[in-house]
Amino acid sequence: MALADHYLLIKAAHVGLAMLSGGLFAGRGVGVLLGAEMPMLTPVRRLSQVIDTALLAAALLLLATLQLNPFATPWLLTKLMLLVAYIVLGTMALRRARTLRGKALAFAAALTCFLMMFAIARTHDPLGFLRLVGL
Repeated sequence: MALADHYLLIKAAHVGLAMLSGGLFAGRGVGVLLGAEMPMLTPVRRLSQVIDTALLAAALLLLATLQLNPFATPWLLTKLMLLVAYIVLGTMALRRARTLRGKALAFAAALTCFLMMFAIARTHDPLGFLRLVGL
């Protein structure tokens, strides 16, 4: 069986894992901003790592299945750059920022990156939904 035969399953896994990853990040971020200990507990962090690893694997399988080069496909390159920003900002929001204000700003920026990645994935346009408002 060819990899392409599993495209719908791989895509569904990628979408589902992306929603789980984003939802868990949002929950952890709110928890950190509220001063809760739970978001940084080892089991919660490990769950996040497992989901994110599976999400990356599904993304790589999609690239292989569709024979796409993210560096030659503008919307994928934009998503990849936003992913790097999301990871850096997420790290700042959950751990590295020293002040609550810094954590909140990094959290808001990370969520914005996540929403942009979602919009770009839906539209296959580097501007995502911004294209719909005439930008």
